[in-house]
Amino acid sequence: MVHIKIADISVSRGQVVSSQTKSVMHTAEKEYRSISTALSENKCKKQGSKHNWHNTILLSLDAIQDLFLKTGLSGADIDMIVLSSQLPEYVSPATSAKIHNVIGGKKECICYDVNSNGCGMTLAFDQISKYMTMSPHIKRALLIGCDYMSIDTHNMGDAACAVLLEKTEEESGVCDTLSIVSPDDTDSPLFPHCGFSNMFLIKDGNDMEFSIYKKKIINVEALEESISTILLRNSLRIEKINMFCFSQNSKEGLEIIRERMVIDKSASPYIGDVYGDTGTSSPFIALYEAMEKQLIRRGDYFMICAFGCSAQNITLLCKF
Repeated sequence: MVHIKIADISVSRGQVVSSQTKSVMHTAEKEYRSISTALSENKCKKQGSKHNWHNTILLSLDAIQDLFLKTGLSGADIDMIVLSSQLPEYVSPATSAKIHNVIGGKKECICYDVNSNGCGMTLAFDQISKYMTMSPHIKRALLIGCDYMSIDTHNMGDAACAVLLEKTEEESGVCDTLSIVSPDDTDSPLFPHCGFSNMFLIKDGNDMEFSIYKKKIINVEALEESISTILLRNSLRIEKINMFCFSQNSKEGLEIIRERMVIDKSASPYIGDVYGDTGTSSPFIALYEAMEKQLIRRGDYFMICAFGCSAQNITLLCKF
């Protein structure tokens, strides 16, 4: 039986860009400038300097380069590229297609972007796994999660996470999925606050900002329901889950769910104090940290629990 496993993960943080990516960055710089042809040459140089290698594409490339160095692969080995981002650098063409071009992706490749706020990368992992299982032609997929929002408040962090997914006959991958949507999301943060239909009509720049004034604690009840339902559906006890990878948007919420469901701290890492809340990538960066510290092994059950603002949550039961 065909399964889809997480072969490896790499992470790039917004503060620095690794020296190993200099050659890729040179290509990316030309790519970045080539899509700014409407600007004058001097303005292009100023714009490139202003961004200082920090945007969704370049952070993603840094994580991808590290992933390729670890696995010995290249863009030509990838059959599918999916980017999850709340604010991709470009919506046309898809940022995943721009990444494909820079890494030397092959002609026969599926590229698309997805946005489901903090749930996006988790949802994409589930989608890709199902697609790869059904398609005989997709053997390797590159899943990238990157939110670059440059928001210094509310513990927001900029990072990219690149995940290599491969077909295998080992018993691994997504076992079950449950998504819960809140019937009342009136308290969800909005961006742009004015709505895109009014974007070119506004005069006050503040109307473009996230309407986040106080971070809302995660919906603990919905999360508890999701975890309990999946455990029941798969005849598993919570002690059988070796690792819980939560969104990192609320330390207080994480502590509450630990207490209510009797989850050990070592099996539910909080990394928001190191990375900040990196949005869509945060559950996978938590998994990356667990892998680096050898807290999870092949064959272990783990759960990914992601929150999309306060509007929805998605929980995956997986085998590593």
